[in-house]
Amino acid sequence: MTKATRAAAVAGLIALCVALVAASLLIGTENLSLGRIYAEWRSGEPLSKTPALSILINQRLPRTLVALIVGCGLTLAGCSFQALLRNPLATPYTLGIDSFGAFGAYAATIYGGTGGWLTFQFLGFSHVQALAFAFAAFDVLLIYAMASRKTRMAPSVLLLAGVTLGLLASSGILFLRYLAKPEQLINMDRWLMGGVDVIGYEPVVTLFLGVTPCAIILLAQAAKFDQLGFGEEMAAGRGVNVNRLQLTTFLVCSFMTGIIVSKVGPIGFVGLIVPHAVRTVTGSRHRILMPASLVAGGAFLCLCDILARKLMTGETPIGIITSLIGAPFFLYLLTRRRFTDWET
Repeated sequence: MTKATRAAAVAGLIALCVALVAASLLIGTENLSLGRIYAEWRSGEPLSKTPALSILINQRLPRTLVALIVGCGLTLAGCSFQALLRNPLATPYTLGIDSFGAFGAYAATIYGGTGGWLTFQFLGFSHVQALAFAFAAFDVLLIYAMASRKTRMAPSVLLLAGVTLGLLASSGILFLRYLAKPEQLINMDRWLMGGVDVIGYEPVVTLFLGVTPCAIILLAQAAKFDQLGFGEEMAAGRGVNVNRLQLTTFLVCSFMTGIIVSKVGPIGFVGLIVPHAVRTVTGSRHRILMPASLVAGGAFLCLCDILARKLMTGETPIGIITSLIGAPFFLYLLTRRRFTDWET
């Protein structure tokens, strides 16, 4: 692919993403039209008398912003893990970070409710986000310990370790469900399916404050990820501190995933699907791939949210939509011949 063709493809990708974000604002149980919204805005009436504008501002906009932030964060984490471990299947979901973050958030919600033993609130962050990060960090530290041993585990073995840890966290969630009160199970079971159907702008602010610094840190590592693609020894010879890069990536991704999971529940496969799809357009240079994936990840989750609203009479949890798309894609990556291309 020539530079001109690649530039045109990237421009088309950005245009498609913008169109999907706009569609997310307009499509839902009640479809909105730009003409109606503009007329109500020009009228100067309060939101209580302008239903379309009220739906847009109070419901669609925060929901779309959450989908954008979550999609960007999960995609960037997946792209970073794939570069770091040189494994096309490495994502927060397949490494068990999503599951452990959900385990922590589930425990904090059930046992740390109002007046609970660990309740606190600071700048929009609460005990739920703190425990989600702590559990996600525990999973990451275990994987990091296995990745940085003198006798290193192969990337495929690390992936299996992550899947096993994810199953362990799922068992912990089942145990908490067994101990929980029946009235607690309804909301928590719905949360475990994943969803961006938020109310108000508080989740938007929390996610923005948590995800944005992490995204900036990961984007700053793009050139180092490019060097790492030639092998750890080559990257070290070119001035990359590989151990510091590993630790930074693991900790930043675990914090970002913990924040996301605590607010919207575990949403799988986003970090797997989007980087691979974008890589076919941009190539493998992370200085281009990561920003493009950031944009595409947000748009992809907006698309999944549109499908979640329209597929059934009620609303389908978005985690189910991403799993229905991601599971076949995961199997495709497992069976394709180039799976071992990333192995050392």
